[in-house]
Amino acid sequence: MKALLHNLYNKLASLTFGLWLLCGVMLFLAAGSFLQGEGSSINEVALLDWLREVPLRESWWLWISIGIIALLALNTLLCSIESLRTKWLKGSFLVRIAPQLLHLGFLFIMLAHLQSAYGGFKQVMQVEKGSAITFPDGSNVVFTDFAVTYSKMGMPTAYSATLNYRATGAFQSPAMLTAVISPNHPFFYQGHGIYIKDIAPPPMKAALVEVHKEPGAAMALAGGIIFTIANLILLARNREKSI
Repeated sequence: MKALLHNLYNKLASLTFGLWLLCGVMLFLAAGSFLQGEGSSINEVALLDWLREVPLRESWWLWISIGIIALLALNTLLCSIESLRTKWLKGSFLVRIAPQLLHLGFLFIMLAHLQSAYGGFKQVMQVEKGSAITFPDGSNVVFTDFAVTYSKMGMPTAYSATLNYRATGAFQSPAMLTAVISPNHPFFYQGHGIYIKDIAPPPMKAALVEVHKEPGAAMALAGGIIFTIANLILLARNREKSI
């Protein structure tokens, strides 16, 4: 039994096994991209919501991909442990720790996607003047106006929407506050981002907006920063060797 567990551990901690897992993920994700039709809503809702709503005959490739990614996360963790165990007394501390920081950043990014898949929210809707979006705590934002600028050719060059809301938190204001959103300037409220995607031509006062919640955004940013720092350390080290 001990030998069996030892062999299983060595297999899970193998770099070769990790490479095969990466190939498997790419294979099944590629299969899924071809199997999904134009009417698929996979890019419009949170991942776990899509998995709950779609039958297994259409989502099997994604369930398999998630299972492989879970094994890949375990493989990454075990590879890092083995690397630290065998190389701890060799070379400088930065050289030893940089590859493990790469792995840590990768794991943070994976956990961020899992967090967003579980608690994320995404919905596209049409709003008109006076339309309100209500949030889980009962508060809301109300759209009060829309503006659009056209070029000489009649194409929209800029557009925006104005909305009213009340401040939340310890210093709540009884007065209504105003915010203006445009394509590159969303408004964040109650952990949700409100993005304007398109606007109706005049005289209609309406716009297409997207309400998006990404609870894993902070963790993904942290993972990206760690990953970048580790890469810079390795690049600097390789540059020193080449001089």
